[in-house]
Amino acid sequence: MIVRETQKKLLKTVSDSRVVLLTALPRAGRTELMKAIVQGSAEGSQLISGKAFLENCAQDIQEIYAGQILCVNRIQTQQVAEIVEIILFCLSFKQSAPKFVLAGCNAKTEQELRGSLIGPITAVELPPIQIMEHYNDGRLDQISQGPIQMATPQEQASNLPTWDHHKLWLRGGLPESLNADSDDDSFIWRRNYLKNMLQQDFRSWGVNASDRLADVLQWVANINGREFDVSDCGSKLGVGKDSVRNSLSVLERLGVLRSLRNWPTGTNKSSKLMSVYYLKDCGLLHALLGVRNISEFSDAVAKGHSWEGFAIEAIINAAPETAIPAFYRDKTQNEIDLVLKLPNKRVYAYELKVSENKRAEKGFAIACESIGATHRMVIHSGKESKTPEGGVPRLSLIAAIRLLSQ
Repeated sequence: MIVRETQKKLLKTVSDSRVVLLTALPRAGRTELMKAIVQGSAEGSQLISGKAFLENCAQDIQEIYAGQILCVNRIQTQQVAEIVEIILFCLSFKQSAPKFVLAGCNAKTEQELRGSLIGPITAVELPPIQIMEHYNDGRLDQISQGPIQMATPQEQASNLPTWDHHKLWLRGGLPESLNADSDDDSFIWRRNYLKNMLQQDFRSWGVNASDRLADVLQWVANINGREFDVSDCGSKLGVGKDSVRNSLSVLERLGVLRSLRNWPTGTNKSSKLMSVYYLKDCGLLHALLGVRNISEFSDAVAKGHSWEGFAIEAIINAAPETAIPAFYRDKTQNEIDLVLKLPNKRVYAYELKVSENKRAEKGFAIACESIGATHRMVIHSGKESKTPEGGVPRLSLIAAIRLLSQ
């Protein structure tokens, strides 16, 4: 099983907060992560369902699990009120109270838990499998097949197969999609996954069938990574602008979409400009575009935006929690695909290219000067990293992510 980076983050959050809500796309691996947390914790910690949790009274929960981690999985919306009541009772015991990790059965349940436990609850997101997790798992698998080396991971021996990110880029990081027997099986799984997700009842979130939620998602996929014109989408689909905005909001809450604001994000100036949207999981993007293999991209622009979304999501997930992501585009189309504002006044500017031979555009340099970028680089889909003399470094995605931890 792939070791998830979120496990470290979750354990740290549990130590600082008595109640943690573990959010994720459906089938992203929350149950396996909670099992790992319980196995690595003190004796007495346990993983139970919402139904099993409610078979105990509040006093029993406090006495049985005092000071331990109790992971409560598959919580149903109708169970939230009673579960919250028990948790609040236990929290009154302060330091001796159990530490709770909660996982709802759907996004609506997660929303109910957030709203009912404002204050004590902290949310931690489990993203689909990320590139460094996939890379490290591949290295460990290769090492395990050969002679035992030093404890510290070494460079791959020349006789071992080279790890390749294309499978993760194509299929995405949802475990059942990534580990399917074939690309076709993975593609069919993702198509069914999206169909089932979008057929849920979202009326409580202000979205019904007439809002054409699935068509809004398809629209995002078709222009993945480009500025989203709400008015144009609404007029072409025959729905109002507010309807489109509601659909986008639901898709973000489900964990399907990521939006980036124009730099400087969080300002009144930025709020008046169009955002860009990406599907967080490239496997879902490719399912919507009908791409069963990376070689099937008929449009180089679409392939470029696919790589852009894949790389941006990987970088944002690898960055410190305090990092502020954005994009930059001015009136003369000078642009930066991803801007990261990091601690210590560092501002990283990323240009994303599929080809490892492509240089940064002239507009990228102008944009970097405009925002005061302290670090600038081109991230490509190849494996080699090089810096042309006097030029902008051209890095592999793995190399770029490693730089964030330095």
